[in-house]
Amino acid sequence: MDERIARTRLRLAHALIALGRTRDLEDIRVGDLVKAAGVGRSTFYAHFRNRDDFLGQSFAGMIAACDSAARREGLSSDILPVAHVVMHIAGNDAFSRRVAPSRSMEVMLAAGERKLRLIAEANLEKLAAGLHPEERRQTAAFLAGAFIGQLRLWLQNDFRTAPETLIVSHRRLAAGVLGSITAAPPSPVPFDRKPAHVP
Repeated sequence: MDERIARTRLRLAHALIALGRTRDLEDIRVGDLVKAAGVGRSTFYAHFRNRDDFLGQSFAGMIAACDSAARREGLSSDILPVAHVVMHIAGNDAFSRRVAPSRSMEVMLAAGERKLRLIAEANLEKLAAGLHPEERRQTAAFLAGAFIGQLRLWLQNDFRTAPETLIVSHRRLAAGVLGSITAAPPSPVPFDRKPAHVP
């Protein structure tokens, strides 16, 4: 990405967090964002279709930055950058507490899940090279969806779980998944009949 574009996106993301510390997310409009970020409205619409697109891309961008940091720090055994994402959210708790009850949370989590699935697929290709591509894809979807479910629960329950507990829990569960798919080749279980409830 062009450095100028990256700077613009970062300024908008910082403006969102600053505004979101004191205002409900649903009350923050594009005009508020561009004014706080010091960018033009036309610049905003050159990068994003609308406010929801901005929210989703910003959350996915945060996850990508967390993954880059995890790789630089040598946390290569993690399939997802769980520790970095959780600690980033916890470090912005005034903003995160306002995200949780908003409609925008689902927009952000959906975009985040797509990004996490791509990250998981890429990391599984390195960590479990012998995995069939379709099994890798399914495993990545499972792990990304599970982590998003944990984040949703954590946010909706007002951070009652300590960030460290969430991180350890996900790592333990992900290790179990990775262990089960790499320990032995899966025995084929044929799907030879429809479940009774399917017409």
